[in-house]
Amino acid sequence: MTETPGKSAFGAFVPDENGSAGRDVIGTSGTQPSDEKVRAIEALRAWDAMAQGAYPPNTVRAWRADWRAFLQFCQATNKSPLPASPHTVRAYAQHCMDAVKKPATIRRYLATIARAHLAAELLSPCASEPVRLALKEMSRAQPARQRQARPLGWAEIKQFLETAGKGIRADRERALVCVAYDTMARRSELVSLDVDDLTFTADGTGTALIRRSKTDQAGEGAQAYLARETVRHLRQWLKIGNITDGAVFRRLVGRIRVGPRLSVDMVADIFKRVGRWIKLPAEEVAGISGHSIRVGATQDLLALNIDLASVMQAGRWKSNHMPMRYGEHVLAARGGMARAASEQGRD
Repeated sequence: MTETPGKSAFGAFVPDENGSAGRDVIGTSGTQPSDEKVRAIEALRAWDAMAQGAYPPNTVRAWRADWRAFLQFCQATNKSPLPASPHTVRAYAQHCMDAVKKPATIRRYLATIARAHLAAELLSPCASEPVRLALKEMSRAQPARQRQARPLGWAEIKQFLETAGKGIRADRERALVCVAYDTMARRSELVSLDVDDLTFTADGTGTALIRRSKTDQAGEGAQAYLARETVRHLRQWLKIGNITDGAVFRRLVGRIRVGPRLSVDMVADIFKRVGRWIKLPAEEVAGISGHSIRVGATQDLLALNIDLASVMQAGRWKSNHMPMRYGEHVLAARGGMARAASEQGRD
C-alpha cells in the first residue's frame, strides 16, 4: 500500500507513478481492477490534490486514520472498500459495535466512508437502508450520551496556583491553566498560541488572539480576555522561559531547558497533574481530559448567572448545545423544579 505523504486524506488509494498502488486494498490483489475501480481511484486522486489546504490538519488526520481502519477491516474480510457495498458498511458498523466503540465514533467512521465515496464520485453506501437500520440498532443497544470530562473550575485552579511552589515547571503550569480558563480554549487553540497573539494593556489585563478554532475554519480569529492574575503568571512564564517569540507554551527538556511547542496530547497530561497535585481522588483524575478546564469554566460562568449568549461568545460556540451540555447540572439546580422546591419548602 503506497500512501501519498503529507496532507492526503485518502492517500492509500492514490496510485504511484506506475499506477499500481491501491490494487491490494480494493480487493483486487492478483487481478486487474475493474474500470469502475480505476475511475474511482483516479477521481479520489484528483480530489486529494484539490483538497490540499482546504481542510484543517486535524480533520485530514482523522479522515486518514478512520479510512485506514476501514481498509484493514475490508482486507481482513476480503471485501472491497471502494466502492463498498451497503452490506460491507453495515458489517463494519456491527464490527465496531462488537468492539464497543462509542456511537459517536462509529458515526464518524461512517461519515469518513461516505466522504471517500463522494470524493471518488461514487454513491455513498452509508445512505442505504442496511446501514440506516444498523445505526438504529446501535442507538437502541448503546446510549448515545457521552461521558463528560471531569471539570476543573476556578476554585480548584486557585488551589493549584497557591500550592504549586516555585520553579519553571510550576510557572508554566500556572500560566497554562490560567490562560486555558480565561480563554476557554480547546487544546489545539491553546497550544497554537504565539507570543504575537498576546496583548498586554496598561491596566494589567490583556487579550489573546485565537486565530483559528473548530468553529472558525476560515481563520477570522477571536479575541479572548486575560485577567490580571493570568497576565501576571503569563509574564512570569515568558520571562523565566526566555520566550520572546514563537510558541507560548512549550515542552520542558530536563529540569530547566525550554523545548519546542507543546503537542495537543500533552495538555490533558498537564491537567491530570494539576488534579493529582490538589489531591483529587484517583478516579476523578482519570476523568480529567484536555476539555476539563473548558467544562469547568462553562459551569462557573453559568453558576454566576452569566447569560448564555455571553458564555457562547467566551467559548466561541456557534450553538448553545455544548455549553448547555457542560452546564446541565448547574442549569438543573436553577431550573423550574428547583425553584418550585424552594418555594414549597422542600429544600
